[in-house]
Amino acid sequence: MQSIERFIKLINNVLLVIGLTALTGIMFLTGADVLGRYLGHSIVGAYQISEIMELWMICLAWPFAEAIDVHIRMDVVVSRFSKRTQNKIDIFTYILTLGVFCLIAWQGFELVKRNFELGELVGIIGIPLSPFQVVIFIGAGANCLVLFSKLLKLFTYLRKDE
Repeated sequence: MQSIERFIKLINNVLLVIGLTALTGIMFLTGADVLGRYLGHSIVGAYQISEIMELWMICLAWPFAEAIDVHIRMDVVVSRFSKRTQNKIDIFTYILTLGVFCLIAWQGFELVKRNFELGELVGIIGIPLSPFQVVIFIGAGANCLVLFSKLLKLFTYLRKDE
């Protein structure tokens, strides 16, 4: 179990670094575009590239955010229950969330496949869109791994309580 958790943590950290690199790229690209407009030569396709990099930033941060539990929780109500009941509620929530992210991963894969077959291009700059959309599948799939490992931990805790 420890080696699986280390592997998932490594994947999350790599994806986070890529997402933060995309954020840095957005900042520099936007700054260069604004400066270029001021000087009379803006960057062609800067807006479209920023949109793609935002997609990367968001999708690649999903698993890290899930791993460190920064999502909204209903602790006001749930904290009043026993630890066993809290674990059961968490299991239900993680199963539901895992289902949603499995659907996101599946639809992300289908989107990439469809856009690859159609040869869809990014607006002004004319580069293929499908390689950039792979990040939806990657981010959702990595988030599924995190949720699955959390479920395993919760089932272990419930088994110990019995």
